[in-house]
Amino acid sequence: MTPHDGITNFIAYLRLSPYSPKTVHAYADQLKPFAAWLVEQRIDDLRTVTRAHIGSYQAHVRQEPIQRETQALRLRAVKRLYQYLITDGRLLLDPTEGVKEISRRRALPRPILGPREMKRLLAAPDTTTPLGIRDRALLEVFYATGVRVGELEKVQVQDVDRTLQTMHIRFAKGGTPRVVPLGHHAVQWLSTYLDQVRPKMVKARPFERALFVVRGGRPLGQAQTRTLLHRYCQVAHLRKTVTPHILRHSCATHLLRAGANLRAIQELLGHSRLVSTTIYTRVAPMEVKAMHQRYHPGNAEHAAD
Repeated sequence: MTPHDGITNFIAYLRLSPYSPKTVHAYADQLKPFAAWLVEQRIDDLRTVTRAHIGSYQAHVRQEPIQRETQALRLRAVKRLYQYLITDGRLLLDPTEGVKEISRRRALPRPILGPREMKRLLAAPDTTTPLGIRDRALLEVFYATGVRVGELEKVQVQDVDRTLQTMHIRFAKGGTPRVVPLGHHAVQWLSTYLDQVRPKMVKARPFERALFVVRGGRPLGQAQTRTLLHRYCQVAHLRKTVTPHILRHSCATHLLRAGANLRAIQELLGHSRLVSTTIYTRVAPMEVKAMHQRYHPGNAEHAAD
């Protein structure tokens, strides 16, 4: 089985799995250097790769002038490739088994928006106009839910329950749907948008079900959303770069500072592992320390020896 055939089959499998196109592209991109390395080593069959070969490739990757995160992704892609080949019955032994992945240093998020900055951003759209109402609703939903921009793009009108003040994320990253709370302000602006603005915007496309749309009724895309955020960042006179992910980090950090449980934040953000959520304890270390001092039994004034 040639590297080209094995990698092609693996990528085809990923495309049929609940992975985002971005993730599939990342795996394909990170496997190209491995295929090139195999050519240099004159290895033309994935079944002849040994653990020693994998160790050599890992050493090769470590020496490349690329970020540690990229190094980790390159080896992870190779491990996932061989896991697929084993599961698919194309191999009996996995040469990557037991090979320790390169540790990925979890980078801190970019500077988040403080509560006052967040209020300025939310107030930036001109809500005397239809598009301003839509954009205010969009910002409120981002801040209330911490939703990923790719997830929100796929949310449909029927996924919003205004009575329960919740939103169903059906096409979530990782393939696990979740229901997130919206809160009063987000529901208030969503209601105004859904009742007064959206019906006019989808007049030419009455069949469109996407929650947020542009003039003419087509879904609001990720690139357009990022452009809107950049513009409102300027309107609000914010010196920080504002992206959908910054709003996600801001939502989580503000919840943590208010005393929210990390497990609850994990559920809200849709993290499969708590370790992904604990990065916010590094964003707000003083708040976490204060909460620990206040609530942990070991910090009681007269704790037992």
